[in-house]
Amino acid sequence: MQCDRITVTPVPLTAASDALPDSLNGPRGAIAMERAIGELRRGRAIFCHDAETPSECGVIAVAVETVRPDVYARLTGMAQAVGRELSLVITPQRAATLGILTFAEGASEEPVCLRLHGLGWRGISALAASSASDPVADVLQHARLHSELESCDTATVATLELARQARLLPAIIVLRAAPPLDSQLLQIEARQLQGLAQQDAAAVVGLPLERVSEARVPLAGHENCRLVLFRDPRDASEHVAILIGDALERQEPDAAVPLRMHSACLTGDLLGSLRCDCGDQLRGAVEQLAAAGGGVLLYLAQEGRGIGLANKLRAYTLQDAGLDTIEADRHLGFRDDERNYGVAAAMLCRLGLTRVRLLTNNPAKLQALEQAGIEVVSDERLLGTVNPHNLRYLRAKRERAGHLVPEITL
Repeated sequence: MQCDRITVTPVPLTAASDALPDSLNGPRGAIAMERAIGELRRGRAIFCHDAETPSECGVIAVAVETVRPDVYARLTGMAQAVGRELSLVITPQRAATLGILTFAEGASEEPVCLRLHGLGWRGISALAASSASDPVADVLQHARLHSELESCDTATVATLELARQARLLPAIIVLRAAPPLDSQLLQIEARQLQGLAQQDAAAVVGLPLERVSEARVPLAGHENCRLVLFRDPRDASEHVAILIGDALERQEPDAAVPLRMHSACLTGDLLGSLRCDCGDQLRGAVEQLAAAGGGVLLYLAQEGRGIGLANKLRAYTLQDAGLDTIEADRHLGFRDDERNYGVAAAMLCRLGLTRVRLLTNNPAKLQALEQAGIEVVSDERLLGTVNPHNLRYLRAKRERAGHLVPEITL
């Protein structure tokens, strides 16, 4: 396909090609990936192309959640100048929510690319937004009547994954074009984003996780505790290992250490929210580890099953409208669970732990650790308090996510 070159007014961005040599700042791909996430979060456009055909088509892309109306208007003008249409790219989960396609369990993760004829800013925003109410019904009807499904090239797929990893709603607007002229748009190769796709724990465990700092931090009722902070070099996220008691110091060779892997939950852990059981599980885990003579609690920066706090609050609003927790995440365009436990496995390796007794209800955690070479000698349940606000949430985890807990009743 022949692509027309377009002229873009320069904006003060740093191109990936300007990155310092690998010997100084590290791998060019990792640097470009981090910068691209930052650009999308700030509402700026990026240009992504296939390295195999750098002079051919790529995509100018912006995230629907953050792009400003004036930037969208400029993109529209560019599209008109070259006789093209903007396209909206969404996940299959979001497309199923809109009735554009049917999404079944185990269905393809191939994104859906819609070329929307004559659909303006309001329409595209509504298609990508989280509303579960009726005001967008007219827009959806228009979209079904006037949209065309397109195939997604490598650059488009990579850029959508970039938005997801940025914890933005996984929806982007793209304009297929040749590399922009006279522009300082950040340019990135699709292959540099391949590492963003969900990897299994075994693939992530070898990452160069940095052990940054540590200190003795006495906890109420359990004074013999130490916190060790680790930093993930891929996105600078920080995860904490809480060492309770002296189980690590006095452990026998090849002994199984009690372990809890806990994903951060601001609302439950800090505020005592009744919508989940996270706070109960966190505090209960500390008590169980201490009662076992000591152990390790990994506090992982994976809020909202990996979708981030902003999207978790959006999901709560959808749950108030009648969806369960899994349906709400799919409605936003996310998978049922966006977490990856490779970081947890890497933390255990840095701590010298290869055999554990795991406190969990989630079989995915067992599978992830075993996949990464960590032996799970046993697993124990960790139950929170059931209340009218979290009853449906807990039932969804048991009945739809397969958590290993007994029948849940008030």
